[in-house]
Amino acid sequence: MSTLSLADFAKAARSTWRGPETDLGAPFRPSTDSRTIALGEVFVALRGPSFDGNAFAKAALARGCRALVLDDTAAVPDPSPVPYMLVTDAKAAYIAGAAAARRASDAQVVGITGSNGKTTTKAMATQLVGLRFHTLATPQNENNELGVAKICYLLGDDVDVAIVEMGARHPGEIAQLVEIAAPDVGVLTNVGEAHLEYFEDREDLARTKFALFAGDARAVCNAGDEWSRMLAAEEGIDKDALWIRLAGDHAVAGRTLEASQPKDGHVEVTYGALHAWVEWHLAGEHHLRDALLAAGAAIMCGVSFEAAAAGFGALHLPEGRFELHALPSGATCVYDAYNANPTSVAHALLAFADIPAQRRFAVLGSMAELGPEVEAMHRATGAAAARASLDALYCGGPYARALIEGARKAGMPEASVRQYESNSEIAAVLANTLRSGDAVLLKGSRVQRMEEILQALLAGEKRAS
Repeated sequence: MSTLSLADFAKAARSTWRGPETDLGAPFRPSTDSRTIALGEVFVALRGPSFDGNAFAKAALARGCRALVLDDTAAVPDPSPVPYMLVTDAKAAYIAGAAAARRASDAQVVGITGSNGKTTTKAMATQLVGLRFHTLATPQNENNELGVAKICYLLGDDVDVAIVEMGARHPGEIAQLVEIAAPDVGVLTNVGEAHLEYFEDREDLARTKFALFAGDARAVCNAGDEWSRMLAAEEGIDKDALWIRLAGDHAVAGRTLEASQPKDGHVEVTYGALHAWVEWHLAGEHHLRDALLAAGAAIMCGVSFEAAAAGFGALHLPEGRFELHALPSGATCVYDAYNANPTSVAHALLAFADIPAQRRFAVLGSMAELGPEVEAMHRATGAAAARASLDALYCGGPYARALIEGARKAGMPEASVRQYESNSEIAAVLANTLRSGDAVLLKGSRVQRMEEILQALLAGEKRAS
């Protein structure tokens, strides 16, 4: 837990405590949820589109909060049984306190951003860094300013390294997160299409992501990503960065951490003059790339190359990423629908081709937040599916027709591509189609709720043809 005191928070928030006198040296332990606040925590009344935390000050008091941070004078209890702080903006105060907590900590911080693979790289980095250090990682997908602030408040003497995922839905957002978390190591996975609708163009997105290195974080970059190579050279950090490379990637100026083509459950990993032949069991080139990025972060934090490489064999993916499920029919379902964009779908299709199967089927849900080129991107994704040696392709969501058009134009037989209208419909079709030895891929954006298809298949639901 952070060593930030009540006095430290007041200084960061540029405000003062009012009400009953208290020990200002006591720890500042914030909570933004009155429903789960614990005895002795400070309730910070944040506002959202559909809620106002000030309205829950009484509930927080009832649960035993130590103090209140409010931005509505009407919410101040009269008289207040605990110290309170009245600020202009509770969210701004909360973030300022988090930045102060970060700078008061001796922990190393690894910031991870990119269009694809952030959460997987974060999970793998946590596993590899944890081989030597006590680590703390962003929970679930809390990668916005409030999530980053939350993890900064948890930086105590028991944390050596914090692995912080950083997302961006708007221009300049990564720079704001860097201001809060001040990463010592920055990992940029790539620049793709995720959340592109919120940016002017791909360059705007790329420069937003590259702001990860604005605070002089030691850079770990992807040699296979054109934007990373270009901006690193432009910013003059290309020779100082640690670049991860796979076979066929561009040559780069800085140090490299490389991997060969996996073979027989092993892969060769090279770092300068050091080599290791290690176990590797995950399908898909993109997962190997994420593992290298994670290893790069671990090495930057002080884990030896030998230890990081040896950890490859035990790496596992976070929930919702390329999960393999045995179905009652004897078929295999690959559930990779935590989220989706054209790059991640292409990666999933390539990895799916490595799954042993007599017949292969893919269910692609529409992708979200792609901007004005959304139709073209779906057609290109349909074309990628046509090249994936599938026996059948099922497409759903608002851009199903574009997926189908792309697949058929790329040569997939018309009878092998069809649209589905609901998850229950396609689950029933698959349940009546799949047999032992088959494999099916489920891939789509979260809004498509493709876990419903998985759940139905695992339950063995069928319907008469």
